[in-house]
Amino acid sequence: MEKNKTGSSAEASAKVGKYLKYAIGEIVLVVIGILIALSINNWNESRKDFAKSKNYLSEILKDLKGDTISFNRAIRSVTATIAVEEWVINRIHDESSPIDSLWMSFGGIYYDFAINDRTFQKVQNAGDSKFTGFESVTDEINNYYAITKKRVEDHTAWDKKEVTENQSYMRDLEAYIEIDSFRMAIVGAGIPEKSFSIRQDSLEQMTMMIEFANSIKGRNHFKNNYIRHSRLLNQFIKVKQTSTELITIINEEIEKTEKF
Repeated sequence: MEKNKTGSSAEASAKVGKYLKYAIGEIVLVVIGILIALSINNWNESRKDFAKSKNYLSEILKDLKGDTISFNRAIRSVTATIAVEEWVINRIHDESSPIDSLWMSFGGIYYDFAINDRTFQKVQNAGDSKFTGFESVTDEINNYYAITKKRVEDHTAWDKKEVTENQSYMRDLEAYIEIDSFRMAIVGAGIPEKSFSIRQDSLEQMTMMIEFANSIKGRNHFKNNYIRHSRLLNQFIKVKQTSTELITIINEEIEKTEKF
């Protein structure tokens, strides 16, 4: 009888062992299945994120190309303004000074060029902090739309403030110098298109303008404009350089992914 009991126990233990092995095997298979499913799901999500990031970069490229065109135009415009300011500072003015150039040198126009961050804002609003598959360009893009954009905004805001708030020289000039049609066209960016006669004697007007151009107040005004516009020009040049470099980097990264 003792032998039968021992045999039954051994047989039961063997069955339990087989069951445990089977159960463990089933659990392992389930776990493997879950891991495979998660891996496939993650792969699908990564592929979707990659495609979305690539589309974002394509749109950012369009924005950057627009920036290079816009700021190239800004560079030409500010460079022309600085040239007039250099001219008015470097000479002693007399009756031979061209009146149109003097009017231009007085300023009165501010530059409000801005970086186009339309697509970048879309990315931020979507909560996509990184460009999946293009992580190497993420920092450069973030810096462009954060640091470079902020510097441009600060300088253009300074320019606008100086022209619209801090420059009292035009109010002083307008007390005794009548604005002519040329000056109206400059300040109005071509509007109005009509010409208006002036009642002030042209010789008297020219004399007063020359006096201002040769005065300490006038020369300091031109110099302050020159400094501000020179710094603004440097920022515009940096934007063009940075945007051009960024276009190259992004294109290279996109090309790498298309090879695989």
